[in-house]
Amino acid sequence: MKYTFQDSTDLPLQRDIIKDVQNFVDISRKVLPIENASIEKNDDLYRRRISLEKGVDELESINSKVLEFINGLTEDSDMKEILDYRNSVFDQCDASFNKSTKTMQFEIESINNSIEDANLGASRQILSSLNSLFEGGIYGTTDRFFASMNRGVLSGKISSTVAGMEYESELIFKDDLLTIRGVYGTLFLPTWIKSGIFYKEEKVKLEEVSDFMLTSLEFDDVRAMASFENKKSTKRFKVEMDGNSFILHYHGNEVTADPTLMQSLKSEHVIALLDTFKEHISSSIKKHTLVKLVLDGDDAIMNNQIFDCLKLIAEQFTELINECLERGYAKDEITIKIEENDGTRTEKYVSKTDLFDQLSELGSEGLELASLLGVDNI
Repeated sequence: MKYTFQDSTDLPLQRDIIKDVQNFVDISRKVLPIENASIEKNDDLYRRRISLEKGVDELESINSKVLEFINGLTEDSDMKEILDYRNSVFDQCDASFNKSTKTMQFEIESINNSIEDANLGASRQILSSLNSLFEGGIYGTTDRFFASMNRGVLSGKISSTVAGMEYESELIFKDDLLTIRGVYGTLFLPTWIKSGIFYKEEKVKLEEVSDFMLTSLEFDDVRAMASFENKKSTKRFKVEMDGNSFILHYHGNEVTADPTLMQSLKSEHVIALLDTFKEHISSSIKKHTLVKLVLDGDDAIMNNQIFDCLKLIAEQFTELINECLERGYAKDEITIKIEENDGTRTEKYVSKTDLFDQLSELGSEGLELASLLGVDNI
């Protein structure tokens, strides 16, 4: 599938920007009310907690002053009756102070639990609401994939960053087990063996590793690291790649550090193996679940920063939307052309007015998002 501007120039990012921006607007309309309701609810709890914490401090100060005053009045007396009276007052003050303090501390703890429960509930709602937006992929991110085999099941995660925002999603793949033969094809690796009837001497042998299965894979645009092992877990090999160079360990030997072994290794096959597995992993995701969203190192949901995250995401659309408008024929419409694999061509558009009207329902936050998208100057 091919995406172009209305003047048939290829989009720099081959994505259905119309679908993506509409999805962004729909999710913003869904998630911002959840965050705002959570903020409003918690504000009342925060105010009550601050009042109680201040009350505890004031009560402690008052109790201390009362005890100090009583002690000052009676410190020069040695009459038993007066000293008994003083001690009785001290006991009553301590009992009353402890009771009141305990009551307030209990309420503070209850409020903290309510805030935590509310935040966890809002977090689940917000993560669920945001999932489809992040599942499609945020523009301009740097992504790192992780996959590993655990008890016969392949699972993983993707960690992405853009403009100070980081997010992590758990991944479930279409396949539970991946072999080299099933994903790449046939592969041989060189190793040392001892052979000979009377005199054992080391020789290089090419061993087929096509039936080895993937046990772990980690990669981004520059680096990759993959591990494989046979069914009995008696033989393993590991490849670490940085740019176009790689290090290969197989069966106790660092193949890439041994000139003799390297003569028998086809480096292009190892590079192709990694590229094939990277492509397979990134294109065979069955389920994508957003589990963490961080802004400038802090939990964005717990710190009520979802609107700030949405602003960063909106900024990633700005340049593409502006270019769509510049290259389009109707200045109120964001238009692209889509060419299907069978050659069928269609146009797709959304009007700035529609996007603005939908976002304006969110009030000042929606108007700010509309401005960042460039759909406010109608």
